[in-house]
Amino acid sequence: THNGNGNLNEGYGADIPIIKTTSIVHRSPKFLAELLMDSEKVKVYNKMSLGRTDEMVFQKGVDTVGGRFGDGETKVVRNLTKPPMVNSILEFVTCMHARQLRPDDTSLLSNNNINHNRIPTEGYIVVSRAVTGGKWNAGETNNHHNGEKFVRNEILLGVNILKAVPGEPNKTELTSVTHVYSPMIPLMLAKNAGVKGAVDFVRDIRALP
Repeated sequence: THNGNGNLNEGYGADIPIIKTTSIVHRSPKFLAELLMDSEKVKVYNKMSLGRTDEMVFQKGVDTVGGRFGDGETKVVRNLTKPPMVNSILEFVTCMHARQLRPDDTSLLSNNNINHNRIPTEGYIVVSRAVTGGKWNAGETNNHHNGEKFVRNEILLGVNILKAVPGEPNKTELTSVTHVYSPMIPLMLAKNAGVKGAVDFVRDIRALP
């Protein structure tokens, strides 16, 4: 696990920590890509989630190639979470996109002294971006059924790189990068909260039945 600001000294979100984890998971890259995109299964790996719904599906299928909206699967989802010791419901309205990895993706993630042509590119990338306001603002419906208030949160960047492990079809090298702003979490606590969330995510993925 690594946390920092990505050497960003200025610009929007520069003061918010970026959390990166790398781990080995005993599941195939395709299984994990489809799991992350399946809103009905979000509670399997996110114990704080109250549920996620698909607001708009542009294109289905993580293996789609040359579709109307390009390669892969793309949709807008709404996720509600309730972290401990937070009085409000955290709401994320997120554009999610998943597709197969391309050779150029792997070269960008590798050191310059590596022969990119020899690096396996089998796997998937899942990207998330959540914004505040806009068409899907909760508006007048910003109260949970028990009266708790919804607070919109922002994912400046969420990336999961799911790379196949050579010779191990049921193993994945999972690299996750998260850059999240929550108005309910003070900046002085954001780093610890981000690290805990990243570690819990990997732990819950590994614990899948």
